[in-house]
Amino acid sequence: MAVNDHDLVAALGGLYREVNAFYGAIAREFGLTAQQIALLCLVQNQRPTFGELAAALGCDKTNITGMVDRLERRGYLARQPDPADRRVSRVAPTAAGVAIGEEIHAAIAGRLAATLPHVARIELAAAAADLVTALSDRGGSR
Repeated sequence: MAVNDHDLVAALGGLYREVNAFYGAIAREFGLTAQQIALLCLVQNQRPTFGELAAALGCDKTNITGMVDRLERRGYLARQPDPADRRVSRVAPTAAGVAIGEEIHAAIAGRLAATLPHVARIELAAAAADLVTALSDRGGSR
């Protein structure tokens, strides 16, 4: 199938809207926002700084501070001093944060499994990884 630039831009715009709506719906099921679940997913396997979270989520550090504060009050996150520089705080999930992160992941995976056949999910994962790599290599995500 031949795709022109207009079709690609339109498809990416539609994908952006639908992915945001998809994550928003799942977030609401957990009483969270889409950005909060994105932040929770980011801290599951790494301990980012506030600046790293801001860069990854495409927002200002002050927004991250507010999100971390709210998730910390709910018992999902904890601030930890950076071992190399005690002036820097890193963000880590608590046991409750790990648990809800796993529940969110299962909800997303379950919804995708119910929506797309296995082969389509494999192809989508590969295409999404290629797009992420291409955009990040060109500085598109930061």
